[in-house]
Amino acid sequence: MQIGIDLTARLPVATGVDTYLEQLLLALGGVDGHNHYTVWVNFEDRRFFDGRLPDNFRVTARCLRPRPVRLLFQQVALPAMALAARCHVVHSPSFIMPMVRGGRRHLLTVYDMTSFSLPECHEALRRSAPYRWAILASLRRAHLVSVPSRSTRDEVLRLVRGLSPEKLRVVPPGIDAVFTPRSESEIRAVTEKLGIRERYLLFLGTLEPRKNLPRLVEAFARMVERSGRDEALVLAGNLGWESGPLLAAIEASGLAERIRRLGYVAAADLPALLSGAQLFVYPSLEEGFGFPPLEAMACGTPTVSSETTSLTENLLGAAELVPPEDVGALAAAMERMLVDKGLRAERRRRGLECAARFRWEHTAAQTIECYRALAPEIDSPSQGAGYNGPS
Repeated sequence: MQIGIDLTARLPVATGVDTYLEQLLLALGGVDGHNHYTVWVNFEDRRFFDGRLPDNFRVTARCLRPRPVRLLFQQVALPAMALAARCHVVHSPSFIMPMVRGGRRHLLTVYDMTSFSLPECHEALRRSAPYRWAILASLRRAHLVSVPSRSTRDEVLRLVRGLSPEKLRVVPPGIDAVFTPRSESEIRAVTEKLGIRERYLLFLGTLEPRKNLPRLVEAFARMVERSGRDEALVLAGNLGWESGPLLAAIEASGLAERIRRLGYVAAADLPALLSGAQLFVYPSLEEGFGFPPLEAMACGTPTVSSETTSLTENLLGAAELVPPEDVGALAAAMERMLVDKGLRAERRRRGLECAARFRWEHTAAQTIECYRALAPEIDSPSQGAGYNGPS
């Protein structure tokens, strides 16, 4: 097969979507030496994959990162370039595909539908009528749609009337192999660099309304008041839009000196930062997949998360799950996990087992099966050398 992948949505400061875009491409390169790939990236990313992909991948930079330029490329230039490259399949892995299909077969990836279910938790663009129309139109026009979880599949079917369930494939992402428990010396080197000198509870992700962080701050304050514990609460990630309620909650907590905002943390430091936490807490209102709690569990860190959407689907039995709106339940779960050593050990063991199920080579193999489903007439084995499918 000749496969085209539009990677122009990738941003330099990685979110979950950017992690997916990068890791999927690298995993495809690791398992597929047979099909031929044309990958379109932004000019700023023209060297990002140098030396990291096999010869059957051709990376070409024909776009610039500013959003209006990317939109113009996606809707005007991409169909023509896919035709010129003789692509059998075009993969648009970030919510929106070209409205002109140009005779190609299209795979669309949609990560969540929270711009519909939680519009108040998104910036103006993502809750705007044109953006939401473009997502719905893409879902209807794509020949096949991949989603990261069953909960996202169900939400797509609920919101897009008349869409056939046969059109959707659940393809869970993987967890990068760098996320493993780290040694005390590695942890100490990173925490000292970041200025963390006390035991800490950790949240990782963009500090935005959907992550439900004011309730986390309130739950942390309740736990400290009730138990007198001395851990700090560390919030790692860029300050997102509509951050006023979080900052107000920190100020009102009376514990501002123990609630640390690190800002963006370099990817190389994340495994040690996660490994060093006494507890990882992720109270998000909704997720299409949810990388951070699985990454934390892969590092051996006991985890408390929300009993909602894909978080329940992925974490049930491995993490302590509480309703995201229940501050009292969150405070009690955090205290229970810190105090009960047997529970901590059990959650650590189950968390490691759970995270190990999510492997990028599985994601790549399932994605190739989507390509094959779109171009069944092309002789294209689904496995690369040395890979024998999901275990």
